[in-house]
Amino acid sequence: MRTAILSLCLAAWATSAPAEEADGCKKFSWDVSHELTVMKQTPVVVTAGTKPGAQAPLVQMDKLYELDLAPQTGVTYSAKPMKPTLNDSAQGGLVRFHTDRAGLYRVSITTGHWLDVVDGDHPIKSKDFSGSRECPRPHKIVEFELPANKDLVLQFSGSTDLSVIASITPVAATASPN
Repeated sequence: MRTAILSLCLAAWATSAPAEEADGCKKFSWDVSHELTVMKQTPVVVTAGTKPGAQAPLVQMDKLYELDLAPQTGVTYSAKPMKPTLNDSAQGGLVRFHTDRAGLYRVSITTGHWLDVVDGDHPIKSKDFSGSRECPRPHKIVEFELPANKDLVLQFSGSTDLSVIASITPVAATASPN
């Protein structure tokens, strides 16, 4: 009898977890179905760079990465992070990416890191952001309006998480806010 009750309790818990996750992932301000699909990929593990330039790894659009970060005090950023951070144990890093066309792009992450996209040494101001603490992948999405045919840097700062799962996705021209 106890085994049957335990089995029923475990079955109920197992079936409710994906439903709770799915509901949490519906709390974003926009249609994030594309980002959710990318976040289901198996991430490629990469060590984020600690200096701008070729030392920072190149990441691709619509791919999922698990980025191992370094103590932020040892990271040389392309531009000073736009949000000051006070935590001495903060972790950070850099990756490079390329845009083929001008338009709206989203950076999706699983942590609370501050994100900056930098063109040369000029940060590009984010357009908007949305988040859901109940959605593990992604936890936060930040939108940037980016120029065409550019090599850009994505900077992570301000969180104590040692790694971050991240993706960069172009937003379809027909997509509209909910």
